[in-house]
Formats: sequence, structure tokens, C-alpha cells
Amino acid sequence: MNWTKAWLRRRRWERRMDAELRFHLESQIDDYLAQGLSRPEAERRARLDFGPLDLTREECRDQRPAEWLHTLQRDLRLAARALLRTPAFALAAVAALALGIGANTAVSSAVYTALLRPLPYHQPDRIYALDLVIPERAAQFPSLPAPIQAFLEWRRHAASPDAITALRPWEANLSGDGEPERLGGARVAANFFTFLGAPIARGRGFTPADEQPGNERVIVISDALWRRRYGADPAVLGRTVAVNGDPHTIIGIAAPHLLVPVQTQLHPLLPFAPRIDLWKPIAPTPRELKGESWDHGILVRLAPGQSPEPAAAEFGSALSALIKIDVRAQLKPIREVYAGNIRLRLLLVLAASALLLLTACANVANLFLARAATRSAEFATRVALGAGRARILSHVLAEALLVSLCGAALGTATAFLGARALGAAAALHPVMLLTALAAGILTAFVCAALPAWNVFRRDTVAGLREGARSALGSGIRTRQVLVGVQIALGTLLLASTALLLRSFVNVMSADRGYSVDRVLAVDLSLFGQTHDPASFYRNLTAKVQALPQVQSAGVINDLPATAGSSGASRTVFLPGDSDFQQVVLQRPVAMVRSITPGYLAASGTALRAGRGFQDQEPQPVALVSESLAKALWPQDPVEAAVGRSLRQGNVTGPLITVVGVVQNVRAGAPDRDLPPFIYRPYPQWASGPATLVVRSDESPSALASAIRAEIRRLHPTLPIPPMRTLREIVSESVAQRRFQLLLTALFAAIAVLLGAVGVFGVVSYAVACRAREIGLRLALGATTESIQRWVIVTALRPVLIGITAGLSAAIAAASLIRGLLYGVTPFDPLSATAVIALLLACSALASYLPARRAARLDPMAALRCE
Repeated sequence: MNWTKAWLRRRRWERRMDAELRFHLESQIDDYLAQGLSRPEAERRARLDFGPLDLTREECRDQRPAEWLHTLQRDLRLAARALLRTPAFALAAVAALALGIGANTAVSSAVYTALLRPLPYHQPDRIYALDLVIPERAAQFPSLPAPIQAFLEWRRHAASPDAITALRPWEANLSGDGEPERLGGARVAANFFTFLGAPIARGRGFTPADEQPGNERVIVISDALWRRRYGADPAVLGRTVAVNGDPHTIIGIAAPHLLVPVQTQLHPLLPFAPRIDLWKPIAPTPRELKGESWDHGILVRLAPGQSPEPAAAEFGSALSALIKIDVRAQLKPIREVYAGNIRLRLLLVLAASALLLLTACANVANLFLARAATRSAEFATRVALGAGRARILSHVLAEALLVSLCGAALGTATAFLGARALGAAAALHPVMLLTALAAGILTAFVCAALPAWNVFRRDTVAGLREGARSALGSGIRTRQVLVGVQIALGTLLLASTALLLRSFVNVMSADRGYSVDRVLAVDLSLFGQTHDPASFYRNLTAKVQALPQVQSAGVINDLPATAGSSGASRTVFLPGDSDFQQVVLQRPVAMVRSITPGYLAASGTALRAGRGFQDQEPQPVALVSESLAKALWPQDPVEAAVGRSLRQGNVTGPLITVVGVVQNVRAGAPDRDLPPFIYRPYPQWASGPATLVVRSDESPSALASAIRAEIRRLHPTLPIPPMRTLREIVSESVAQRRFQLLLTALFAAIAVLLGAVGVFGVVSYAVACRAREIGLRLALGATTESIQRWVIVTALRPVLIGITAGLSAAIAAASLIRGLLYGVTPFDPLSATAVIALLLACSALASYLPARRAARLDPMAALRCE
């Protein structure tokens, strides 16, 4: 009979067993009656032959197929009662397991989502991103995107139409059918969607004809934009909308949950928007084909069996022949596009969560060891009274199972909360959850069974004779080892956290070249023919400058504080340069920014020499950063650059007079290097998107409504995204670093807390074991201070061993995360000293309470107990 059916039919089985036992008993009684015995005597004889009926029933029940389920149910009920009598133990064990399981599951699910989850592309293992390297420029630009000319050349010689595609950042103002809105977008090759294997959900995609100048005013919108702005109306296909002031036709709706590179995932110099809602075909104009902009990301699909190294060499050779400069190509798997920037950070957090899980398991082991030791006399008594050792072991395992299940349930809830805190990057993964649950449950089982088994195999009479003190003392060394393991794991986590914290402090305190206090930034995109950008921004800054509490206001075309800030980069030539190919690799490449006269004062960037821009500059002029002045004229002081001339982007370009030198500025995150900068007056070089920067006397957020009103007066249909302070923008640029630090610090704090709990438990345990010895010391004249000192010093021995082992492991691990550190070495004496001091303080505090209790023992009472 199937055991499940046997369990469900156990009542019927009981009735049949009772009926059969009664039948055999009555048959025996009838046999004795036939022999001439009286009824009472016959019943007495039959019961003597059968023995106790309850014992017979138990022996019969033991043979049932599903009896183990009944036993488990009974053991769980008894275990629940036992745990309710010791709530401190139960809560501590369940909480430790829940923290370890929840943290590890949430983080490992995030790692799986980001690094291991299959990508929603057709044969994603054959898709690679192409980066370019100019060896002579590798120090400043470790890699570069591709110029449009290179993409067209490569596509012309591609083996198949879907062997290569391209995309580049594009931001658009959408208006004409509702509230004006600024959206993130991308210019893509016509085969972009078919290349990825992500067909258009509605309508059509782009065709080669759409790539011709004049035919490119067609767009594909995202499914999210279609549902949010247009209410999922199918009639939106074919509708004409205004994009950047020009009419565009909506021809398609992308597939839901389309995965495309955002921000700087594809390349650090290609800052896409955080979300892509519009796609437009790449249609290079003759002017763009003659330019030198390297601003296109390239995706390549290799043929089956084709190796990436030879393919990269072919791309590099073709481009080198095209532009007459040595260029190397690199191919990286498409997964690296999405995981490359966060891989090391995620793996570090995963390692921290794994260490936390190990610490929690060690804590649970310590708790079960203590519980088994304190119950050794109880177990010995039960065995002496006839209970089977296996039966008692089953009861102990039932307690472990109950603790494990409660810890697993609470850990699952914690994991869901953790996954929600991690956001979309961490969809809870069943395999990761089962792995963490298995680790916690196995730990509880092993930690409950082994100590109990050690108690059972001892002689029962000896165990009863030795009493509780001897039983308690039997596991002290094992518990000290477990405390040392906990402290070592906590030290490793805490040391890593200290390095990350110092790095974060160094990043935030680094000189950025601009000030973030009381500065408001407003991103604007001015397109179309209705407003001249230079005139509009000149009028806007004048209006904002006149507002109360405004110190200064200015405009820049690409804010340096933006996380993905790269902007246009151009080679800077000297007036005597004539041969482009000969000098192009000898001259510096500078980031070009266009600004209005008030920008330097608004951003807090200092003018080192010369003057700033005026409202009207009749001749081409520029400001250069200190690093660019030193690169162009290394023999002269930076002040000597004022009055000299340079050319921007081409040896035949117009001469530009340097009118001032400004301090160096970091582009992007505060831990980035200080690149050369060249600043041009806004009317002379840039148009379209820009950022209004406003410095105020008080809180800049209070100016938001007034600034919005001034923008609306000048341009009623211009989209105005949410305004942010410069401090908020800088904070966003270090969001990954800060989030990693917070998670690691949280795990370290929990690990240290668990370690302190372990120290407290071991010291209390040791004091109980050595009560007689402490009583003798007190009776012989030991002072309370000496007893406290002795207990604390004894308790710190495993702590010191754990700290030493943990610091050694931390030094080895720090070399693996060197790329995440900034301004600090893997072995930082200050961090190590702080970690040692904190752990010793926590351990001393955890051992102080038991030590004080030991010092207050009554010597006579302690000796009488013996």
C-alpha cells in the first residue's frame, strides 16, 4: 500500500487493528474456557499470554507504512512545546537563519538576473559589442566608439545583412499631441531590431530607404510609451507627431520588455538615457560623413564557428586602412555590455552575503551545541528510563526541523523584501532560494544531531553521575572554535566595508573643479526653427539672473557632473601644424563644452588666468583647462596660454584665441580622472540641448517654480524635466558605489552582531562550567576586578585568533577588489586599526556582562552546588 494512502486511511487501519487484536484475545479466552477454566481466570490467562495491549498496539503501529509521519507529527508537536519553553533560543536561531537565508537569496537572485539570466535575443552567444583602441591614445581613452564612416565601410563588406548594426544616443522633445515631453531615444541602423531578433510588435520597422537623408523622419516607439501616452491605441500607427520641432510619423511599436543598452552600458563615451522610448534611423548627412566624431556603438553577430579574435583583427585592419591610423578592434560578448560595469560590485556583495550566511550558520551551530549540552542530563535520564536513543535523536531532529522551517519561512519573506529593495535587478530566483534554504536546514540538522549523538554514545550511568557541570564542559572548545570562525568572517566583512567606506569618502571629497552647494540644474533641449538657441539661452539667463536670491546663472551644453558625461571630444592642434596624419596622434584630445558667460560663476569653476567670455565675442575664442594648457605648452606656465592660438578638430580649421585658463574639472563620477577641457562661447559652437545652472543664496529647490515660469514665458511648449540640485546629480553618479557600500556595511554589522552574540554565549557558558573554579578563586581571596579581567581575557583569546585570520583573509581579498578602491591601498593601516578596535570593543562588551556576573558569585553557594 502506498504510504500516502496509508497515512490518509490510518483511522480505518486502527479500527481493523483493534478488531484483529480483540479477535485473537477472544479466541484465546475461548480456548481456556474449553479447557474448563472460569471466565475470569480464562481472561486473566489470555491477558498474561498477550501481555499489555497498549504495548502490543505500539508494536503493531511501528509496522505501519506511514507510521513515520505520525511519529514526525508527534515529535513536531513536542518540539514546539519545548521551543516555547525556551523562547530566547528559538528566536535567536530563527532570526540568524532568516537573516542569512534572506540576504543570500536576494543578492544571489540579483546576481543571476544581471550576470546569468539568458538574454532575450536570437542566439545571444554570437552577438558582440565592438570597441576600438588607438594605442597612442590608450592612456586617455582605453577604448573608443566607432565613427559612422567605419560602420558604413564594415557593413558594405559584411557577409550578411544582419551581421552588423549600429546605434548612438539621441534625445528628443515629443510634442503636438499632449503635454510636451523630453524622452530618451537612440538613432539606429535599419536592421537594428531584426539583428537582435526582437521583431516589431505592431506596425513595421525601419528599411534601408529610411536611412536616406530626408526619409528618416519616421520613429518606432516603445511599448511603455505607447501604453502610457497613447493609452495603447492601435490607431497611433501612421500618426504624425512633432519630434524636436519636426514632423515624424510613428511607423511601429517595439516589443514589450525590449532589452537595449542604456546609460553608459554600451560604452563609457556613449551616454544613452536611462530609458529608451524612441528609435529613429541613422541617416548621415554629407557634413557628418566628413566629420571625425566617434560616437556610434557597434554590435556584431559572428557566423557559426567564427572566433572573435580574427574577426576583431579584420575590423581593425579595415578601419586602419580607411583613416590611415593604427587602430585595434576588440569584441566583447553582449552579456558584458549589461554586466561589465557592475560585475565586480555584484560579486563583492554576493561574497558578503555568502559570508553572512556562513556566520549565521556558525551562530546556529553554537546555539544548538549549547542546547544539546545543557540537556545532556535530560537525555541520559531518558535513556536510563528505557527510551531508545534513535527515538530521542528523532525528537532532537524534529526541533531542528521546526527551527529550520521557521527560519526558512522568515528568510523567504526577508528575501522578498530584499529583492524589492534591490529593485528590478533582483527578481527572486527559485534555485537561489532553494540553495539558501538547503544550507540553513542542513546546518540546523547537523548542528542538532551531532551534539546529541555525542551525548548518546556516552555511558548513561557515567553521564548521570558526572552531572550537568561535566556535560556542560564537554563542548566548550568546540564552541570557542565556532566563535573564532564567526569573528573571522565578521572581520573579513568589516575590513572590506572599511576599505569601501574610505574609498567612498575619498571619492566624495575629491576636488571636482566645481561646487555642488546651492546649485540647481535644469536640462533643456531646444530644437526647431522657432527659437534661436543662443538668443533663447541669453534671454533665459538674464531673466533667471534677475530673480531674487539668485547669485549667478549660466548654460553649458553638457554638464560635467552627469554620470555618463562625455560630450564631444576633439583633437587640439597648434597653428604650425599642417600635416594631419603626422601630428594627429601627438596632440591632446580635449572635451569640448560650450558655455554662456555666467556659467563659471554659477558652477564655481575658478578662472586661473585671463578673462571669461563676454556676451558678444566677435572673434573665435576659447577657455582651456590647466591640463590642456600644460599639454599644449609644457615648457611654459599655464598663464602663458592666454593670448595664444589653437585649432579645434582640424589643422585647417579657424584659429581660436585662448582668452583664459580655468581649473581642471572631472567629467562624470567624482572618481574619474581630470581630462583636458576646451570651452567655447555658446553662439560659436553648440546648439540644441543644454543645462541651465543656477547658484542661489539659499535652498536652490525654492527657485524651481520661478525658473519654470520664466522658461514658460519664453517658450510655452518646451519640455521641462524635473529639476535637480547639483548635489543630487553627483550623488546619482556614485549610486552604485554607495549602494554596494550600504549592503556590505549592513551585512558586516549583522555579522559583527552575531559574533558578539556568540562571544556572549560562550562566555556565559564557560562561567557556568567553571562556577566551582571561580568560587574557589573568590574563596581564596581573588578580587572581583581580577575575576572580571580573567574572564574577559580568556574570552578574547578566540576573538584575537579570529581577528588575525579574518584580517589575513581581508588583505588577500582586497587585492581582488582593487578596481573598486579609490585613494586607498588594499592594506590600509587606518582601516585595519579601526576594525580591530571595533571588534575588540564589541567582544569585550559582550563578555563584560557574564564576567561581572561571575565576579558576583557567592563562593559558598558555588561550592555547595558541587
